Amino acid sequence: MAWKCPDIVVVVPGLIGSVLSKDGKELWGTSPGALWRTIAGGAIDRLALEGADDERDDLGDGVEATSLVANVEMVPGLWKQGGYSILARKLVGGMNLVGGENYFEFPYDWRRSNRVSARKLSACVRTWLVSWKEKSGNQDAKVVFIVHSMGGLVARYHIECLDGWKTTRSLISFGTPYRGSGNALGFLCNGFAWNIGPLKAFDGTNAIRSFDSVYQLLPTYPFVDAGGVHLKRVSELDLPNLDRGRATRARAFHDEIAEAQERNRRADGYATTVRPIVGIEQPTFQSARLDGGTLSLLTSHEGEDAKGDQTVPRVSAIPYEVGQEAAIYIANTHSALQSDDTSDAQIRGILTEPAIDLRKFRAEAGQLGRVGLHLDDAYSSTGPVAIEATASTYVQRIKASVRRLDAPGDAAGIVLWPSDGRYRKDLKLPAGLYRFDTQQEGLHPASDVFLVADA
Repeated sequence: MAWKCPDIVVVVPGLIGSVLSKDGKELWGTSPGALWRTIAGGAIDRLALEGADDERDDLGDGVEATSLVANVEMVPGLWKQGGYSILARKLVGGMNLVGGENYFEFPYDWRRSNRVSARKLSACVRTWLVSWKEKSGNQDAKVVFIVHSMGGLVARYHIECLDGWKTTRSLISFGTPYRGSGNALGFLCNGFAWNIGPLKAFDGTNAIRSFDSVYQLLPTYPFVDAGGVHLKRVSELDLPNLDRGRATRARAFHDEIAEAQERNRRADGYATTVRPIVGIEQPTFQSARLDGGTLSLLTSHEGEDAKGDQTVPRVSAIPYEVGQEAAIYIANTHSALQSDDTSDAQIRGILTEPAIDLRKFRAEAGQLGRVGLHLDDAYSSTGPVAIEATASTYVQRIKASVRRLDAPGDAAGIVLWPSDGRYRKDLKLPAGLYRFDTQQEGLHPASDVFLVADA
């Protein structure tokens, strides 16, 4: 019997990856002559935003995102997209997904703040998931996001800041600049203009500088050598042609995601996994130097060249809370990651993971890692019940359950996360007798009982 995905799959494209139209006419897209209109017809200039993005849902300018860019779309020097038609064929034709049922594409106005796009994504996901649960009968269905480039920031904001984690199974990201991209800094500071052969100079600088989305792609880590002992963050400096206030607000966007993720991971039921697919071996801007009011981009960071995918540094394509061991590496460029010949195998493997119960294939007890439990015999019902454990081998988390023994009820699943050398979870429990059990793959199960007493 052919495997059928129990969840819905949502593809979110990157910057310039959505077709933008107005009054039924493509302003940006894949119709014949799109590249020429960009070069000579001022397509980007017609998309420039007037004034600051106040993040309301509708700007009222009539511009709509209608579909994903299907074919190759290229603006030399800017973002390049390999198109998403190859990815769609892999998912629909090769993995038995059905468009409009458990496969969806989310085009969005990539000029806008990613917060705006994330709110629209949340509304769409709610509708799609309800429909799929009714059609499939699978009430446990969740969402798997497959995202490219900036689309990962849109999905991440939905997941962490808009409660999307409650319905998300996993996030598979191709070249998402979780920590920013040096290219964006270059566009904003040095402008975006170029010549090709006999063609007149093309200049999209004004438009690029009007997009809050490009500001939200600025590097968030110490990036600029301004002559001091240490590198500085972009938001800490006055850089040429850069609106420092907008840069600071863009940094706050990333901080908001990080702070929300820190809160969410302590919540019961939080189990969203991020699977970053990272481009490597390509020359990539990783830092910058400010000298005499001129900003120069460098393909190294403090003298070390970790490379990347030509657009996103290797280190930037991995979220802060995810270790490098979770990353999958592809030696290809940013525009080709989602359509690389190996990507379908990676996606298929991740999508089919819920159907495989590795507990059926685990090693003998002597070969498993060991868990040490650090529980008190009794706790007060007025304070937190601090559950702590150690593990003989590193795991990203320890899955466990707590069951009340002196009253009927099902066991509640919890997750212990690493903190200061131990795995921890604080619980609020009513008075009663409880049993705690670990259930983490690769670790021998451990259990203990404890009492929660009224003060």
